Amino acid sequence: MSDFSSWSLQLGRWFHVHVRVHALFVATAVFAVFLSTSHQADAAAYGALSVAILFLSVLAHEFGHCAAAARVGGASERITVGPLGGLSHPEVPRESQAELITTFAGPLVNLGILLIALPLLVAANVAVPPLLNPLAPSGLIDGSLWEVTLKLTFWTNWLLMTVNLLPAYPFDGGQMLRTLLWPALEHRAAGLVVVRVSKLTALAMCVGAWMLRDTQSADVLPAWVPLVLFAAFIWFSAQHEWMRLETAEWDDELLSYDFSQGYTSLERGSEQPRPTGSSMRRWLENRREQRQRRRQWIEQEEERQVDEILVRLHETGMNSLSGKERALLNRVSARFRNRQRS
Repeated sequence: MSDFSSWSLQLGRWFHVHVRVHALFVATAVFAVFLSTSHQADAAAYGALSVAILFLSVLAHEFGHCAAAARVGGASERITVGPLGGLSHPEVPRESQAELITTFAGPLVNLGILLIALPLLVAANVAVPPLLNPLAPSGLIDGSLWEVTLKLTFWTNWLLMTVNLLPAYPFDGGQMLRTLLWPALEHRAAGLVVVRVSKLTALAMCVGAWMLRDTQSADVLPAWVPLVLFAAFIWFSAQHEWMRLETAEWDDELLSYDFSQGYTSLERGSEQPRPTGSSMRRWLENRREQRQRRRQWIEQEEERQVDEILVRLHETGMNSLSGKERALLNRVSARFRNRQRS
């Protein structure tokens, strides 16, 4: 995608994923270094340190998603590092439990880092409560390099965990809320509920920014500014999700498979111009039928590939399989288990 920038890296054979850095992360890094130098002349090194800790913390967050996805039979080929988490999600089986486990794993990794850093901060006689302010932590760069590193690590992971647990798109909390509502509502209706909750969250942040309007300081960025920007980001993300749900195009993972020319031909044969006016309902019904046919075709293709993998598995053993093939086996196995339960 054109909005991803910087560089791409293949991470060995563990997760078989590429790491990319989003342009928003680069902009955030530049702004963090600029803000640190404008606040204190010799703080450029601390600004660079905070960017490095943020990058590693987000990367650990996304590794949590990848590991959980592999555990439930999914797969992930790309990690996109954004300023508040990854901007792409692993492919997992369309099951509420699998999606919930995969989504919750990211904040859980940040919680684990917090639990590691907390006793170290206590042992170093560092006050922890001032670090719990996600907008304006006090004394963040005071002390030795070791203490500053610990405080930045704690505050960064606290911020990532707190933000990603918000019940709003595009964060993990919004995905988890949709997954929890999924058993009671159908997938699209659950998504629309989360859209409304996301917009209410954005409005609540605007109210909080208005309440903080008199706390402006000449030395640092006013606390209400990031709140307003963050609220606008959540609002437009929710609006984008609403538009996607209204046009019945939420089934994106079906298009992410890379199969043979047969699937491409199927796509070309099902293309239709988008309708306007009274024909919208009929067009949406046709789209649903096409998605159902694509889903059936994909499942048949996966089961055919599994048959070939099982033959090779019998001949050469488990070590001959790639990570993608193992994920395919887990995914098809989970699908068969769901069919038996239903």
